[in-house]
Amino acid sequence: MIRQTFLRCVLACLRRPNLDGGAIAVALCLSLLLSGWAMPLAHAQTASALSNPLAAPDTSSPRSTLRSFIDAVDGIYQIIQMPDDTPQASAHIRHSISSTLTCLDLGEIAPALVQSKGTQAVACLKEVFDRIEVPPFEMIPDAATVRADGLKRWRVPGTEITLICLAAGPRAGEFVFSAETVLRADEFYERVKHLPYKANASTPGLHDAYEQMSGRMIPKWLIRSLPAWARVSLWGEAAWQWLATLIVIATSFLVVLLGFRLSLAASRPGSRLFWLRRLIAFIFPLAIIGSSLVADFLLTSQIRLTGELLFILKICLRVVMFTGVITAVFVGMKQLSDLLIHTRGLRPDTIDSQLVRLGCQISTFLAITGLVIAGADSMGISIAPLIAGLGVGGLAVALASQHTIENLIAGIVLFADKPVRIGDDCQFGSICGKVEQIGLRSTRIRGADRTVISVPNSEFAKLQLVNFSRRDQILLKAILNLDSTATATQLRVLIPRLQAILLDHPRIANEPARARLIAHTASSLDVEIFAFVLTSNTTEFLAVQEEVLLCMMDAVAQVGCAFAASSKTLCLVREDVHSSDIPTRAESTRDQASLGPWQSLKKSA
Repeated sequence: MIRQTFLRCVLACLRRPNLDGGAIAVALCLSLLLSGWAMPLAHAQTASALSNPLAAPDTSSPRSTLRSFIDAVDGIYQIIQMPDDTPQASAHIRHSISSTLTCLDLGEIAPALVQSKGTQAVACLKEVFDRIEVPPFEMIPDAATVRADGLKRWRVPGTEITLICLAAGPRAGEFVFSAETVLRADEFYERVKHLPYKANASTPGLHDAYEQMSGRMIPKWLIRSLPAWARVSLWGEAAWQWLATLIVIATSFLVVLLGFRLSLAASRPGSRLFWLRRLIAFIFPLAIIGSSLVADFLLTSQIRLTGELLFILKICLRVVMFTGVITAVFVGMKQLSDLLIHTRGLRPDTIDSQLVRLGCQISTFLAITGLVIAGADSMGISIAPLIAGLGVGGLAVALASQHTIENLIAGIVLFADKPVRIGDDCQFGSICGKVEQIGLRSTRIRGADRTVISVPNSEFAKLQLVNFSRRDQILLKAILNLDSTATATQLRVLIPRLQAILLDHPRIANEPARARLIAHTASSLDVEIFAFVLTSNTTEFLAVQEEVLLCMMDAVAQVGCAFAASSKTLCLVREDVHSSDIPTRAESTRDQASLGPWQSLKKSA
């Protein structure tokens, strides 16, 4: 600033024709001498700023905030004018930008755009101060005036630029440029950019320098060596910035396309990279995330785009990055479920495998919901209306699909409780069959007649379930109806033999195998056979049962007993016929035999 002031004085002296050569020589010497002081002065300011990097700007009053803001921007401008970048200069710029952003209320700006939008607001506000009249610092309220008058806001005279006192939060009581001033900084600059700079302007051309400024990866000498057309401003950006932006976007697209091709090639069934598929599947989402982050860094910190172009690109890149993160969550949960199923040796169609997939799907939904909320918050979208909208929408969906939700919850209960598994032979109420599939909405059963029965999970969970496949033994229970003519002596010989048949069989449990006489009726003597067959297979059980019953039939025959023959006699009597007129059974049989079959049938009719 001092150098520019003296240079203006020298130029004013040179324009006066009445000055002699000695005065002109003295002016030139002074300009060269002050030019030599400029670089050490900038380095001295840089070293002073870096000596205490934790020092915060004074924002206790409108005067101190405005002074801190102007001094920080002046330091940045002086370093920008230096011919070469140094690590100390870059560190000083970062520190000074952080100090200037502290003087702004950035609460209305999306977190993802704070750095870029705040930096542009700083450049625009400083350009405004260099063109309009600002009261001397002595006339701006200081900390004592603020305490005495209870000042809460102060407006730069003749402008809409306002400094407010923060009322809440960790910085309560500090004065900063209001959020409305920050958002309208571009508008204020557009209003005054046609005005000439003041004579004491400390940062002339700051906005143009800000637009042309590049990062450390792009040295200043390279920008200066570009042809004139490359430095022409087009819609607020230099031509070389437009070209570099197109190169970055095209390169990012090619990287994402390459990652997609690699992931697609690795997912083919005939791929030899079987064990690497799970890792290669992440190439595509990682390519999306990495390319978006690198592009954001290059466009913001190195190419240094400004204005609406930067905001649009940053929002698009942030959306692309969150899309990559969501894709990575999908792929990760899919690979995790497959890995759990593979490591536990589960079949893909079992209920355990479906339970693992269901858990991963629920985790995926929760993770994506959190990512969407975080992404919306980082881009400045209010979360409270979004959550309220989700609540109202969820209520409407719940009312419209209550039966579906009921089936879904019942399916989760079936997955967790596991009363049946896929492949089990069960009885569900009056239905018997084999379970083929347990889904989130219904359960499919293959009936004994080979038909497929779909039962909603909400009804299926309420039924009494009898799982035959989980039996470790099958009950063999039969009643032998022996002829009532059998004697007690015969039964005392027969029953131990029947007991021995059960105990000697290798596929029948000894306890509680038994054969016991349980009833004596007029037509039969009932012997109960009770035992458990050591199998859970129905076909094998039937074979054992058949073998046991045949052996018992042989034992009955050996003892001389016989099975009772079930016979019933039906006698119809007319009410007007006296009982004495009804022939006896022997007489009736004799008469029917003498008349022949057809006459007997007719007579009986």
